[in-house]
Amino acid sequence: MASYNLRSQVRLIAITIVIIITLSTPITTNTSPQPWNILSHNEFAGKLTSSSSSVESAATDFGHVTKIFPSAVLNPSSVEDITDLIKLSFDSQLSFPLAARGHGHSHRGQASAKDGVVVNMRSMVNRDRGIKVSRTGLYVDVDAAWLWIEVLNKTLELGLTPVSWTDYLYLTVGGTLSNGGISGQTFRYGPQITNVLEMDVITGTYHDLFHTEIKKNSNSDFNFVRF
Repeated sequence: MASYNLRSQVRLIAITIVIIITLSTPITTNTSPQPWNILSHNEFAGKLTSSSSSVESAATDFGHVTKIFPSAVLNPSSVEDITDLIKLSFDSQLSFPLAARGHGHSHRGQASAKDGVVVNMRSMVNRDRGIKVSRTGLYVDVDAAWLWIEVLNKTLELGLTPVSWTDYLYLTVGGTLSNGGISGQTFRYGPQITNVLEMDVITGTYHDLFHTEIKKNSNSDFNFVRF
C-alpha cells in the first residue's frame, strides 16, 4: 500500500465542477399532473421511462420518510437532454416539476418530483470523458454525476486527494455540492463548495448553461446563494 504525505494529500487538489445541476421550474399553480404527453417527443426517445420499477425506485430515498411518485424518469446521456427538458417545462403552458437525483441519499424527498420528472444523474456518467486530474494545476475536472469515491480513487493514482470530502463517499459530486458538502473536515478545510474553482450550472430560468468562476471574496450572485 502506497504511503502518501498527509499534508500533501489534503492541500493539493481543488475541485472543478463542470456540470452541477440545479433543476427548478417557474413558480406556477398550473402544474401538469401528467407531463408524459408533453414529453413524448423524439428527442427523448429511449431516455424517458414511466415503467413501474423506475417510478417506484425514484419515489423513495435514503431517508425512507416520504414516498413521492413522479410521472416519469429521464435517463439523460448529455447536458443537452437536461437543458431540453427544462426548456420544455419552462416554456409549456402546463409546466411540471423536475428534480435531479444522484445516488438517492436525500432524507425527505428533496430529489423527488410529484407527478413530474426525476432526472437520473448517474446515467450521465461518461466513461470516455472520465475524471480529469491536473497534476500541474492541482485540480480535478469532473461531472456532477460521479461519486466522490470514484473521484478519490482517480486522484490517488497520482498520490493526491481532494482538499475536503464528505465522511461517506458514495455520494455524487453534484449532490453534496448542492448542500455545501459539510463533513468532519469542514472545520479545518471548509466545506467542499469552498474548494470549487468554477462550475457550469443549468438553472430553471436560464436557457443556457450558467458558467461561474468562484473566487474568494467575490460578490457574485452565486456566492450569495450557494449555501
